[in-house]
Amino acid sequence: MKRHTTSLLARLALCALALTLTLGSCWKDDAYIIGSNGDLLFAIGTVRVIEGQDYYFELDEGSKLYPGDTTAIRGYAVVDNQRAFVYFSPMDEAMPGYEYNASVQHIENILTKDIHRMKPAEADSIGDDRIDVDNIWLTKDYVNIVYRFYHSNNPDKKHMLNLVVNDSAPLPADGPLPLEFRHNAYGDTPLQGGTGIVSFRLDSVRGLLETGRDVRIRVHTLYNGVKYFDIPRP
Repeated sequence: MKRHTTSLLARLALCALALTLTLGSCWKDDAYIIGSNGDLLFAIGTVRVIEGQDYYFELDEGSKLYPGDTTAIRGYAVVDNQRAFVYFSPMDEAMPGYEYNASVQHIENILTKDIHRMKPAEADSIGDDRIDVDNIWLTKDYVNIVYRFYHSNNPDKKHMLNLVVNDSAPLPADGPLPLEFRHNAYGDTPLQGGTGIVSFRLDSVRGLLETGRDVRIRVHTLYNGVKYFDIPRP
């Protein structure tokens, strides 16, 4: 996993944390807009491919943002179901079938992974190094985690993040679905803090959530040992 410690993504991750404290600067009352940076707004959404390279963003509360003007975007690789931060400004012209029409100025992909079924023999390679969680929220398709850990800022040292179902323990028949947020620092020296955001697809555990159960996530935190976070379904 490439470390997400660029200044832009770090700022956006902190804004995602602030989402739990305030609704932020809203474009419209029903928009899931995290905040603003000068004249630009930014939000978290999922890329939905319409056809070929034509696409839109499904924001986390379900509204659709159409990129009516992408002249500022160069070489963006459109991938269906990719999670991303979107920097944009609103356009006056409405786009039929979409709540929002926008001039997109920048797209920053969010690390997007599957939830892994961790077999006992994989526990060492998956790792359980310390990491803090500043915010967790669920959408209908993703678990989203804003995290912090320490690293050496050496580009050759890669950290790995996973969200797992631990097959070493039996799954409870009811109650929250137990998941574990796992971090492998691969022996990297903890010299400075970094922050980022990762999204995990719910597809592989969809059957376990069909009864409407919530999610409980285990985290080996930086300073407070193992903690559990109960996350209600949206």
